[in-house]
Parts: sequence; structure tokens; C-alpha cells
Amino acid sequence: MKGKCNVEVVVVGAGLAGLTAAVVAALDGASVVLCDVRALGGRARSHTREGFILNQGPHALYRTGAGAGVLSRLGVDFSGSPPHRAAFGYTEAGSLAVLPTSAGSLLRSSVLGVFDKVRFARLLARVQRLEPASFAKMSAAEWVASLGLSSRGARVISALTRVATYAGDLDLVSGDAAVAQLQLALRGVLYLDGGWQSLVEGLRATATSSRVRVLECEQATELHARADGTFEVRTSARTLQAASVVVAGGSPAAARALLPRPPAWELGAPATAACLDLGLCRLPTTMVAFGLDQPLYLSTHSPKACLAPPGGAVVHVMRYGARISTDDRAQLWELARRCGIGDRDVVVQRFLHEMTVCHALPRPGSGLRGRPSIDATGTDGVFIAGDWVGSVGLLADASIASGEAAGRAASQRAKRQRALGSAMVGP
Repeated sequence: MKGKCNVEVVVVGAGLAGLTAAVVAALDGASVVLCDVRALGGRARSHTREGFILNQGPHALYRTGAGAGVLSRLGVDFSGSPPHRAAFGYTEAGSLAVLPTSAGSLLRSSVLGVFDKVRFARLLARVQRLEPASFAKMSAAEWVASLGLSSRGARVISALTRVATYAGDLDLVSGDAAVAQLQLALRGVLYLDGGWQSLVEGLRATATSSRVRVLECEQATELHARADGTFEVRTSARTLQAASVVVAGGSPAAARALLPRPPAWELGAPATAACLDLGLCRLPTTMVAFGLDQPLYLSTHSPKACLAPPGGAVVHVMRYGARISTDDRAQLWELARRCGIGDRDVVVQRFLHEMTVCHALPRPGSGLRGRPSIDATGTDGVFIAGDWVGSVGLLADASIASGEAAGRAASQRAKRQRALGSAMVGP
């Protein structure tokens, strides 16, 4: 080993949660080391192929979500455009029909009958006034059933809820998370210019300017609490001695493996997805399609966002809830072809057969507030962050919000340790 390095805050993991925690702690005045940096940005990384920028599946930033607020406070700039308004419902039989996602499309849609159109219009009018926390005891599926819609109406609201939560099985996600996500979706989302890599680069630049020390390719292997209230984080190359530690290494299993004491967490099921990312030489005939009887989704992200060469398009086709790889790929290609995408249109393609979209969904019964808090580690001075941590947001919003809270808590704890050390030394 290269020897010990004294630092105030060590952040383990460099996804959105870890990057945010490191930047927040550094801006709060702490000296920060960021380790376990195997791929800066984690699942937010984008890849460029032949001029097409591909996110890892369809990514959208909620305009009024917690993530956008934190990024703005940190000075991380981003730009983008809202999705295409015209959306279609897709059935397993292969039919496409206008999907009622607004008052105008509701009138044109043939998916719903008159009775359901009236109920759906009332729901759209009042959904922003709902208090999400009041639905935490039920599942998203139970919330949909409580709306009194016909089977066709329930299929439409279920399709919208799947896209908002990324949950293929609505029995596994809490009703408060579903309602909160639908509210955010109705307020608007952005497809980001340059992909989500633009957020990673923005956070990287802020980390560099705030003097965060980044240890590339050094995996954290052990975390030990010392008798003096500080911690040792061992990597493959050195031992770091820190006043506070933020564990933001991705999954709950990765966090458990590193924490000094076994935590008592009650976690929900993970959410997975299979995704076909396409770079096309032309636009598809159908820009957006929601699966009505299957958990499917197709969205055209470019040219709304700057992600493709002139005349090209970036399209993501997703199945919520990954199954057998060959079956999912065939199903995604079938939807792509129904939306007017042929083999000759494809310049680049990538199939992600089993992405982890969310490591642990909020559980029905406890909801968002039932997720582990940032300090639910069993060890004072060690904090956690990730898409499964804290009571705020889902998906990237949860990662960024918990990263901000953990980074601030770690910095404040380091300040207290610093003050205590100064008092013990004395004049």
C-alpha cells in the first residue's frame, strides 16, 4: 500500500449519488476523496456511436423533480426539450391508437369510450391536487383499481404509471410513489441535449473545481470504524483515514458488504428492464407508443434533444421487467417495426437485456418514507445514498436527493470532529 491519507470525507462510488455527495461535501468546505470509480456516472453514462449519443435506455429529467433542483443549486447546467406530444397506445394484437394523455388527445382517442373519457378527464384535472402520502399503504395497482375505470381505462392509466415509475409490475411499487411520479410527469420532463453524460460531465467539472480528489480504478474493499470516531477505508492501493464516509456504491448488497455493522433494512423489489437503443437515419412513423396490455414503451428522443447527426433519430424501445433475453428482444423489435422502423433505417443498435432500473422500489405498506434513511447504517458517521435511499423521489431523483443529503451530513459530521479535535488539543 502507498500509505495512509488523512481526509475529512470519503465517498465510495461515483454514480449520480456519489458524485453529488462528493460535490456537496466539498462545497461545504470538507476535503473529499472519491473512490471506487470504475465508471464515472454509473448508469447515467451515455455512449457515442457514429455520431449518435445513446443513454442506457430512455432517460428523462423531471422539470420539477428533486434532481433538477439539486443540480441547479450546484451550478450544473443542462438543456433539453420536452418529448413529442402525440402518443399512441399499442396492443399485443399490433394495433396503434391515439393515447389520451391530455385534454386534446382525449377527445381524439378511440381507446376509451365516453364513460371512461369523462372519468379520465376528471382524473387529469385533479391528480395534481392529490396528496401522494395518503396512498402509501396501497400498491400502485390497488390505486389504479380504486379509480373506478373500466378495464380499458385501467390499462391506459397503468401504462402511464409504468412509464413514470419504470415498474413493470404495479403490485410491487407503492401508491404514493406512483401518484408522485405521475404528478411530476404531468408537469413536464426534458430529454437532455448531449444525453445524461452532460450531467456526469457537469458534476465532474464541479468536483474538479471544488478540489475533490478522484481515485480512478481503486475499489473500496473494507471499511472499519476506529476507536477515536474516525474511519479507515481500504482500497486496492491505499488506506484512507476519514472523519465521515458516504457509501454510494449502487446496490443495497454492495453497501451491506462494506458497512461495519449489518443494517436492518426492509427493502422492496428491484425494477429491471430490457432495452433496445437505436440510432436511425430517419424518423420513425410513430414517435411514442405505450404498451396497453404489455409493459412496453417506445420513445423518440432525438431530434427533440441533440443526440443524433442531422436527419437522424435516437429511439429507445423498452420492456419494463426483463425476462428471457431472446423473447424480450423479439418483442421489442416487433414494437419497433409496428412504429415504422425497418432494418435499413438502423445505423447503430444496442440491446441491454437486463438493466437494473431501480435497486429497490418503495414497498406498498410503507411507501417512500419506508425506505432507509441516509444514516440507517448502524454506525455514526457512515451514510448511504442511492436510488433506494431516503423519502424523496424515485430513480435518478432519489439518487441525487440522497446524495445531496448524505454529502451535507458527512461534511457537517467532519466539521464536528474537527472542532472536537481542536478542543482536545487546546492552547
